[in-house]
Amino acid sequence: MSDERNNYQTMKCAAQGRRDATTRLWAEKWLSAERLFPYLEECNGDIDKALELYEWNASLGQFLMRDISHFEVALRNAYNDIMESRWDGEEHWLLDDASPARRPVLRKSASGMLDSNRINRKTIDAAASSLPSGFTTGSLVAGLTLGFWVHLADRSREAVIWRSGLYLAWPKGTKRAELQEKLYGILRVRNRVAHNERLFDPKRDELSPRKVDADAVSLFGQLCPEAADFLYGDHDLPLDAFLADYPAPVKVEL
Repeated sequence: MSDERNNYQTMKCAAQGRRDATTRLWAEKWLSAERLFPYLEECNGDIDKALELYEWNASLGQFLMRDISHFEVALRNAYNDIMESRWDGEEHWLLDDASPARRPVLRKSASGMLDSNRINRKTIDAAASSLPSGFTTGSLVAGLTLGFWVHLADRSREAVIWRSGLYLAWPKGTKRAELQEKLYGILRVRNRVAHNERLFDPKRDELSPRKVDADAVSLFGQLCPEAADFLYGDHDLPLDAFLADYPAPVKVEL
């Protein structure tokens, strides 16, 4: 009887091993061995658990994108409102070559003089060219990436854009450098989500999903407190609610 039980267990393990190998084969075809590796490593080689963790990571990304997208809309509209109110050129501030967002802003670098607004102009013109003839400036504002709005207040444009009015979008006393660090973190994590990258166990503090979600919600509240209250009220950090309903299949750091 004992031999029969041992044989059954051996056959069962062999069958499971073949199934795991088959699963891993199509999972690597789908994700690539390199992308799958950190999930397998986190799950001690358990392919089923690794795929469960991958799906959980995707759900986490969708949740983060909700909060980041709420913030992104508020950011671009706040910046556009400020720039529109301060600009009296012949065209909209995004289209007028004399505006602080488009005119050449030269700075020294190791390779010589660089124009800090060169990429701005290319980004705006590319967005405009993708819109139908007679587009509204509202469509153009909505068509620009989060990266454009974040980098609008970079150090290289501090005197030209930030000090000339962009700072008015934020509460009095806001320090540009500290704000930008938070914005860079939000942008980096947003891009990681967009490319289906691993979000847990961040290698750097600024890539922490928990920190980024908190920053996005907090900054959103500074730009539009009424909207933030409507969406979040007095609730705890939104990410905590997600984790309570959808805990990770294995212990991970956020």
